[in-house]
Amino acid sequence: MTDQVETLLAEAARLPYGEARTVLAERALREAEALREPEPAIAARLALTQAYQYGGEPAKSFATFSRTVAAYDAEPGRFTEWQARRVLWQFKWIMNDMRRFPEIPLRRALDALDDMERRYREAGAPQAVYAQRCRVALHLGDEPGVEEWLHRWETAPRDDLSDCRACDLGGRAYVLASLGRYEEAVAVGGPVVSGTFTCGVQPQSILCTLLTPYLKTGHLDEAAEAHRRAYRIVQGQIGYLDDIGDHLEFCALTGNETRGLEILERELPLLERPPSPAQARSFMTGAALVLRRLMETGHDGLTVRRAGRDVPVPELHAELAAGAREIAARFDVRNGDDVHTRRVAATLAAEPLVAHLPLLPNVRRGEPDGRIDPADTDSRTAIRALFEMGEHDAGQAALREAGDPAAAMEAAKELADLDLDVEAVQAYAVAADLYRNAGELLAAGCAMRLRAKCVYFASDDLAEISEAYAQARAALTAASEAGEPGTGQPDTGQWREAVWELAGLGYDEAVALEWAKRYEAAAERCQEALDAYLALDDQIGAVRARELLEGLREETEQED
Repeated sequence: MTDQVETLLAEAARLPYGEARTVLAERALREAEALREPEPAIAARLALTQAYQYGGEPAKSFATFSRTVAAYDAEPGRFTEWQARRVLWQFKWIMNDMRRFPEIPLRRALDALDDMERRYREAGAPQAVYAQRCRVALHLGDEPGVEEWLHRWETAPRDDLSDCRACDLGGRAYVLASLGRYEEAVAVGGPVVSGTFTCGVQPQSILCTLLTPYLKTGHLDEAAEAHRRAYRIVQGQIGYLDDIGDHLEFCALTGNETRGLEILERELPLLERPPSPAQARSFMTGAALVLRRLMETGHDGLTVRRAGRDVPVPELHAELAAGAREIAARFDVRNGDDVHTRRVAATLAAEPLVAHLPLLPNVRRGEPDGRIDPADTDSRTAIRALFEMGEHDAGQAALREAGDPAAAMEAAKELADLDLDVEAVQAYAVAADLYRNAGELLAAGCAMRLRAKCVYFASDDLAEISEAYAQARAALTAASEAGEPGTGQPDTGQWREAVWELAGLGYDEAVALEWAKRYEAAAERCQEALDAYLALDDQIGAVRARELLEGLREETEQED
């Protein structure tokens, strides 16, 4: 592989999935094809297929994958062992996508599945094929076939082409839920929900799958938590458009139409460029159900902002319901049955399973964002739930209303422990303000230091990260310079603690600058931290800072 192609692919791999990563992978493929050498093009096509899949453009992956398979069949010796295995792995993605596009003839999809099975059996790895055949049977409404292939899927030994354990369990839970075997679905999904097994798309996908099973089996608290946890992860993600539709359906089925309307308005722009017709149908169906419930509960006078226009709820309901039915009909024409039309009709006509399921602890009916009782022992849980649901303004308002900076700090820590870094940034900011208003400058500075660290975890913008560290440094410096009450002399104990916090801040900022490849600036901050640790006789801190500093100096020398 040439250096240019390799560099482009490495640069693309460092980016999140989306347009920027896809553009780099496409450029790498153009560069590779210009070389007229097979090996660089193989690597580029594999990478581009993956970028299309996870970047919300699966239709484009059909062409790149087909060319990869053709190249493999023509000259398998050109592929490394890993690349050959990757071709087989990507077969699963393509089979999933063939079910999502009614334009693809059913016979072609079934032939592709036969081809996949032949290749997987030659590789000694049939389990994933059973999973695919089970999904096809479910797509076609063939319940006996679903039962048969599900049994084979569950009983076949795992192999190196099986889905990861989290996704394998997630897939089985989805099938069980679709069959109405809700208790079994909840049981199968348990190890993923608990975190025993996880991956890049779990637990958010299985939590979405279990929304209805939780409701059907009376696990109402688990249903509310699943909605909060999963929606926070998939919010705004084009690749999860169908899952977002399921969350809309959940809101309609639990008396949370107002919450559903908020999600609909936030996510509606994604429908302008859906990854596939199947995902668009899911979103439209869930959205139409929310709008129907709003109309039935006396809110038909509301409007929804779409493409610069305020659309009346009844008008948007009619448009989205018709769109969902139209897509379902296209699938039925393709498949030669009425399975999808009946499924969409059933969802559009669904009645609530729960009159009203509070999505937050201690929330009064009629107050969808909730008012938190500051004296309530569960207030922190409720506040955290607000942040998990994406209600950041309400979460911050609740923290300020409670007026307890220690509680705000604890809430922020809990959010950070859950990797809710954006939310933790906001909670730490509230804590800092409350401490500052109470005259506790050191505590305010500590909150700002922790806030800066969360900004680093949450952001890829070096300017934003640097500003957060600068604000924290200013707050801690002010605390170190504060005088003892009535004397004007520095508080020795507070000074030492502030200096220790500044040392930790310098070390943290050095790590952030190292990530940004600003090695010289990172070394300066690390030296400040080392000097402070030595002044405080903190040998453990000094050793840690010295090790980082040595590494930074080596990086600086290599740059020179």
